[in-house]
Amino acid sequence: MADEEKKKKGFGGLLMMILIPAVVAVGVTIVTIMMLGTNLTSQRQETTTATPVEIKAVLIQSGTYQTFMLKGGKEVAVIDSLSFTVASDACRAAIGSKNDEIMDGLMLIFLSKDKSELNTAAGIELLKKQIRAMVNEITGFTGDRERLGVIGVYLYIKAISSVE
Repeated sequence: MADEEKKKKGFGGLLMMILIPAVVAVGVTIVTIMMLGTNLTSQRQETTTATPVEIKAVLIQSGTYQTFMLKGGKEVAVIDSLSFTVASDACRAAIGSKNDEIMDGLMLIFLSKDKSELNTAAGIELLKKQIRAMVNEITGFTGDRERLGVIGVYLYIKAISSVE
């Protein structure tokens, strides 16, 4: 009987010596795969959030011809269209809900401009930067949140006309 018990223990010991390393190896492999999978997923999420989404927000629809008085009150700028590229749906929604405040801000910006300032490419680029800053301020996309606000301004000035 002692020989039979030794054979059982020997066979069981041999089986345990094979199974334990195999189970450990399978466990380590599963843990490694899980860690690599979460690492790849987090890297994909980082690249997804790093690229801003471009969404169009229209303030003045093409063909509506909105007029803004210029400095001195003797001339007006006729705006055919004004739209923005924004980086978030929240910014687009804020532009839609704060339409009156943005139009008021536009009026103040145009009242500070002369006809000569709007006749040059540099003058129009400055106007676009001022409009962008004003809209981001009104909608609350300043500081760290500015990257989610207005990222582009598209303005079409149809004419500058005298009102006398």
